[in-house]
Amino acid sequence: MAIKTIAVLALFSTVTAACLPPVTDVSDDEPLGRVAIAWLAATVRAIEPALPRTRTAASLPVDDDDPLYEPWRYLRERAIVPPSFDVGAFDASAWQALLDEWLATYALPSVPVGPVSSAADLRADLDAVAARVLDVIRPVALLAWDPDDEQRLAFVGVVWNWSPYPRLLVWRPPEGWSMRDGARELASRIDFCGRPVSAYVSASAPVARSLFLDNVDTAMYLVGSEPETRSWPYRVESGEEVEVFAFEHSEVAELDAFSAVFVGAPPGVLQLMRLLPQVRTNMSPMGLARVLQTPPRRD
Repeated sequence: MAIKTIAVLALFSTVTAACLPPVTDVSDDEPLGRVAIAWLAATVRAIEPALPRTRTAASLPVDDDDPLYEPWRYLRERAIVPPSFDVGAFDASAWQALLDEWLATYALPSVPVGPVSSAADLRADLDAVAARVLDVIRPVALLAWDPDDEQRLAFVGVVWNWSPYPRLLVWRPPEGWSMRDGARELASRIDFCGRPVSAYVSASAPVARSLFLDNVDTAMYLVGSEPETRSWPYRVESGEEVEVFAFEHSEVAELDAFSAVFVGAPPGVLQLMRLLPQVRTNMSPMGLARVLQTPPRRD
C-alpha cells in the first residue's frame, strides 16, 4: 500500500496541526477506496483521541497483514464503516454513505460530497466534514497542578463531553509546561486539527479529582487509550485514582494518553459551589456545571 502510515495527531503544539498528510503522499495508482478508509480512520483518531471501542470486529474483508487492516478494524469497532462497504466498488455514493455514517454519530446531517476521481477530491470532502464535526465539539481544558508546587502540572486533561462517547481525556504534562505560563496560554496549546482549546478549568490535583469523584458512589473506568489497550474497560479501585491521573498506576504507566468515564451522579450544586473557590476558570459557574453533566452516549 503506498499510503504512508499516519500517526496519531500530536495534540500539544504551538503549530497548527492538520488531520491528514499531503495529497502528494498518495501514489497515483492507489485505489481510492483504500485511501478513503485509511484517511477517514486517521481523521477520526485526530479529532477523537483515545476513542473507545463500542463493539468487536469479528472478521474484516482484508488480511491481518494488510496495511489497511488496522484502519478498517478501528472504524468497524467504532461503528463508523458499514459492514457492506466495499473498497473495490468505491464511488461517490459509497463515499457519501461512509461520511454520513460518521456524521450520524454526532447527530449531524449529511455534507454532500463532490466528484471522487482523485485523492485530492477525498481530501476536500474530509476537510469539510471534519470542520463540521469540530464546530459541534466543545472541549474544555483541565489543568491540574501539584498541591505541593503550584507551578508544576500534575496532569493535563480535556473534558470531552460533546462527543459520541463523552469522556475525560488525560495526557502526561508535556515537557517544559508550567502553570507559570498561565492556564489560558496552556489551554491554547491543546490543538485538535488546528482548533485550539479556549475554555479551561484549573485546580490542584485533589480538587480536579473531586470535580468527577466527589460522590462516594461514583466509579472511574478506563475505556480508551493511546496506544490502544484491547483489554479495557477497566474499573479503577477506589483510592487508586490519583495514581492513575499521575500515570503511576500499572494500567496506564506505559501509555501516552487515556480516556476515563465516571459512572454515578456528578457533583451536585452544593458540592460544586464548595469547590468553586478552589477552581480557576474562564467559564461561568453555570457553564462549568453544564460541562460536568455528561450527556448520554448516542451509540
